[in-house]
Amino acid sequence: MNLPVGKHIAAVDMGTNSFHMIIAQTEADGAFRIVDKMKHWVRLGDGVDKRGRLNIESVDRMLDSLKFFKELAESYNAEIHCIATSAMRDAPNRNTIAKRIHHELGLVVEVVGGEEEARLVYQGVCAEGYIREEPAYIIDIGGGSTEVIVGNDTGVLVAESLNMGARRYSRRFFAAGNYTKRQVNLCHHAAASKIQSLANAYTPFDVQAVYGTSGTIRTLADITALFCQQGDSTHLTRKELKQTQQKLIEAVKLDNLPSNIEIERKNTLVAGSIILQEIMRALGIKSLRVCPSALREGIIFDRINTQGRLPARPIRAASKAMAKRFNLDRTQIGRVTATTEIIFKAYATQLKLNDEAYRLLIASCQLHEVGLVVSHKKIHLHGYYIVSQANLTGVTQRQQQMLATIIRFHRKASPNSNHTLLKTMRSQDIQTTIALAAILRIAAALNRTKSGDAASPDIIEKKKAWQWRFDVSWFETHDVCIWNANQEKRPLSKCLQKNIVLKRL
Repeated sequence: MNLPVGKHIAAVDMGTNSFHMIIAQTEADGAFRIVDKMKHWVRLGDGVDKRGRLNIESVDRMLDSLKFFKELAESYNAEIHCIATSAMRDAPNRNTIAKRIHHELGLVVEVVGGEEEARLVYQGVCAEGYIREEPAYIIDIGGGSTEVIVGNDTGVLVAESLNMGARRYSRRFFAAGNYTKRQVNLCHHAAASKIQSLANAYTPFDVQAVYGTSGTIRTLADITALFCQQGDSTHLTRKELKQTQQKLIEAVKLDNLPSNIEIERKNTLVAGSIILQEIMRALGIKSLRVCPSALREGIIFDRINTQGRLPARPIRAASKAMAKRFNLDRTQIGRVTATTEIIFKAYATQLKLNDEAYRLLIASCQLHEVGLVVSHKKIHLHGYYIVSQANLTGVTQRQQQMLATIIRFHRKASPNSNHTLLKTMRSQDIQTTIALAAILRIAAALNRTKSGDAASPDIIEKKKAWQWRFDVSWFETHDVCIWNANQEKRPLSKCLQKNIVLKRL
C-alpha cells in the first residue's frame, strides 16, 4: 500500500562538500514529484583536524545549514530524513555531532556506511525507471567517497564504497592549484590502485548499461559536451574525458569555466574527472548515461517503498546473513529469539520500545554469540568488536552502534548511561539500548544449556513483583538455566522497577 497522495517528504544528503535537500510530494501508484530544493556549500572536508575530527567551525556550518533546511521542510509540513555520508562516518566525533544536532534542532541524523550509501544511490536510479532485468553499473562520485554498484530489478548485486572523492583527492593532489603533470599522474595512479583492487568483484556480471549520478559527473558531462562542441550532455565517454582532460585543467587554472559552475565545484572537477576515467578504464566502460537522480531521490523512493521511517531498513536480514556467514548455531538462535519475543511483547509498552527496537533486539539474538569465532572467553567483547566493525548492508551507523552495544552488555557487567559506549548516543537510544541488553541477557541465560525447547514463560504482573511461570517439566529439567537467569535478571528488574520471580506453573 502506498503512502497517502499529497504527503510531503524531505530528504537531506549531508555530503563532504555540500548539503542538499529535496522536498517531494507523493503521487498515485508510488510516484513522487520534487516540489522544492535547497543546497548549501558546507565544506565539511575542510574542517577536519589532525585526529580526523570535524572541528567546531564545520559543525557550526552544518547546524546553520540544517536549520534552514528544517524551516523550509516544516513550511511544507514534511517529514525529514537526514543522511550523513563520508565526512561524518569518517569522523571519530560523529556521534557527538549527531547528538548535538538532535538536541538543538530536533533532527535525527542517520550516519550511513558506504554500502548503505550505495544502496540509496541505487534506489535513486531505480526511481528514474532506468533499472531493468539486465545488470547495470551505477557510479556516484561524491566529495569524500565514490560508490560503484551493480544492480538489476531484483536489487543490488554488488556494491563498493571507495575512500576517493572529488574533494578528498583535490585536497590530496591539487592543493593550492598545483596541477603539474607529476601531480596529475599521481592522482591517476592512486585512483587506479583503489579501483583495480576491487575490479574482480564486478567481472562475473554481464553488465548491459552504465549510469553516472550526482553533481560531479553531471558537471563533467556538461563541460565535456562544451569542449567537444556537441549538444548532448546526457552521455559521457571515457575517450572524451581523456581527450579533454588538459583543456579542463587549463580552464580550471585560468578560471574560465562557465559562470554557472560554482567555485566549490570548479576546484574538484579535475580530480573527479581522473577518478571517473580510472573507474571506467578498470571496468572496461566506454560510455555512460547521466542519471539526474541519486541519493536524495533514493531516500524518497526508499521511504515510499518501505512504508516506514528510514530506520526500518532490513536490520534483521543483515544480521541473519552475518550469522549464516559465521555459521552460528541456528537452533540456539531460535531458542533465544523465541524467549526474547515473549519478553519483548510483555514489556514493550512499559519500556517504550518501538518497531525499530524490536528489529534491533531480534538482530542481537542472531548475533549474540558471534564472538565465539574468536574465543568463548570474553565472547561479549569479541562480539561487540566484530559487529561494530562489520559491513551490515541496510543498517545505519547509529543502529550498528546500538546493536553492537546490546551484544556487548548481554553478559558480564551491565550498562549504565555513563558508560563510554553510551555517552555519545541520544538519550532515547541510551534507554532503548540498556533495556534491550537487559532483555537479551536474561533470554540468553534462560537458554544457557542449549538443550530442549526454548524457555517460554507466562509473564504476569503482581503487586510486588513480575512472576514468570514456566511449564513444570521444563522448569525441573533446566535448573542451570533458572539459576543463571536469577543471576542475570537484575538489569531488567531495574528497568522495570520491580523484581522478577521465576517459578513453575
